[in-house]
Formats: sequence, structure tokens, C-alpha cells
Amino acid sequence: MSEFELFQSEKQKLDGYVAQKFKIVGVLEDLEGAWLDLEHPGGETAKLHLTTANARKYYVNVLLSQGKTKV
Repeated sequence: MSEFELFQSEKQKLDGYVAQKFKIVGVLEDLEGAWLDLEHPGGETAKLHLTTANARKYYVNVLLSQGKTKV
């Protein structure tokens, strides 16, 4: 899988969670990528591992936009 295809896959996964109203509540960055902790208002939780640099930049934009919206 090319780097672009991997980025698209990771972006689609994150967008899927955001579409279901999940919010990023925690981030752990290491040399392997970024581990996102996601939480739904109903209490459900999920983890997502992003490995590409573009996906890691993208989640920051998602995180910043979540701070601008009201629940």
C-alpha cells in the first residue's frame, strides 16, 4: 500500500469516528505514530493508531476544530 493510500485509510477511519460524534480526548505520540483515545457522548470509547505523518497532521486539525464547537 502506498503512503497516500495508507493516509487515506487512516483519514477515513478518523472521519468515521468524527461522523459518529466521537471526540478526541487523549493523545499519545511515540516513534510508532499517534494513539488517539476517542470518546462518544454516550460513554463508548475507542482507540485509533495513526502512523502516517499526514494523518498525524490531520488529527491536529480535527482536534482544533473540536475545541471551537459547543456540545
